[in-house]
Amino acid sequence: MQLVISERGGVLASIEVRATFIEEIKPKQFEDENLEELKKKTAIGKAQETTLDVDGVLSFKGRICVPRVDDLIEKLLAESHGS
Repeated sequence: MQLVISERGGVLASIEVRATFIEEIKPKQFEDENLEELKKKTAIGKAQETTLDVDGVLSFKGRICVPRVDDLIEKLLAESHGS
């Protein structure tokens, strides 16, 4: 959490929350054939705007790539809309 008080007395607060879904997404990311191919291209520098973080999680433009495996997308949508 970060809290900043500006010169004019305003307060700006931000909080970053990492959902437990990341731990569920990570091992299944590369069961998706499209994400596996994207991972290979990223590793050799052939995929623009994709990254592999130090934990091996694939992201596109700073957003985690969710595989089309099991029901992860549906679970993620249900959780985000139910919060």
